[in-house]
Amino acid sequence: MREELLSAKAFAVKHIRAMIHAGEFDEDGRLSTATLSDQLGVSRTPVRDALWQLAGEGLVTVSPRIGAFLRQVTPAEATDIYRIKAAIEPLVAGWAAERATTRQREAHQALIVDLEAAATAGDVDAYVTQLEQCRALLVEMAGSPPAAETLSVVDGRVRLLRFKNLSQPGQLTVSAAQHRAIADAVAAGDAAAAMRAMEEHMLDALRRVLRLATEHDDSTYWLSRVRVDG
Repeated sequence: MREELLSAKAFAVKHIRAMIHAGEFDEDGRLSTATLSDQLGVSRTPVRDALWQLAGEGLVTVSPRIGAFLRQVTPAEATDIYRIKAAIEPLVAGWAAERATTRQREAHQALIVDLEAAATAGDVDAYVTQLEQCRALLVEMAGSPPAAETLSVVDGRVRLLRFKNLSQPGQLTVSAAQHRAIADAVAAGDAAAAMRAMEEHMLDALRRVLRLATEHDDSTYWLSRVRVDG
């Protein structure tokens, strides 16, 4: 029974995540457990479990006794998040270049090769999955628990932003090239170059967020309506 429930949950997570990325939910952002259960052909328990997992991924907000909703991020909040990331992530890249082991550098290079393959194939889902693995390893290589904890909080709020940005024509190629530059500097142990490459990547993202923030009001469901940088 436990294996069946886990399988149903995984099925629900996969499909609800895809529906969120595709913008298939109503403007009010409410996620009905009963409706999703009917649509997916599974019971309500794995749907509830799936929504809690997606809440952990930063895509959903679950309020006990109230319900589940698409994650709310305003343009102002997104701008603040990217300013924080632009300040912290170059440090992470520099520390990774200084502190990573040979095995970690090799593993990171292998992940970048897979990332580039996903970009070449135009597979956004695979690219996002691969990108998150690359970033998780980079943070691990940096060996900084404070930085890791800070990024774990803010990153959960930008997963949908990242997916929407990378869905734009040509963006996978741009992103892959930027991450290749970061990875090569880290592999070479060049902290200054790693910091510069990451700073360029993050400032590019921040510029797009700032531009879009001036074009939209503070709608709490901004994420579901516009394509922004991730």
